[in-house]
Amino acid sequence: MWGMAARLTDERILEIAAYYASQPPPVGKPAERPSVAAGEKIFTEGIEAQQIVPCQGCHGAEAAGNGPFPRLAGQHSRYLKKQMEAYAVNLRANEIMHQSAKNLTDLQIAQLAAYLSSR
Repeated sequence: MWGMAARLTDERILEIAAYYASQPPPVGKPAERPSVAAGEKIFTEGIEAQQIVPCQGCHGAEAAGNGPFPRLAGQHSRYLKKQMEAYAVNLRANEIMHQSAKNLTDLQIAQLAAYLSSR
């Protein structure tokens, strides 16, 4: 991607960004109900005992994104899991997300991903 993007003009980049911004958000896919319910609870309430804050505080109540915080609703479950795992061990550098993900268990990450992908 780097080689292709390096050839783009600023004007073309703005056109491409406008195109993607105009696309409708993805529609969530049904998931296993117990996982979705557990993930929703983590998203909306956090887990105080594990020092995990509610995700909706930054990503919005509907997980639709909030300013610089991206939309999570409707994203692919595997993608969400991979990103949360990367944040948890600092493979993806973002201190806020590292602090949010580092205390999540593998099961909790899977539950969050199931909830978010179902939105």
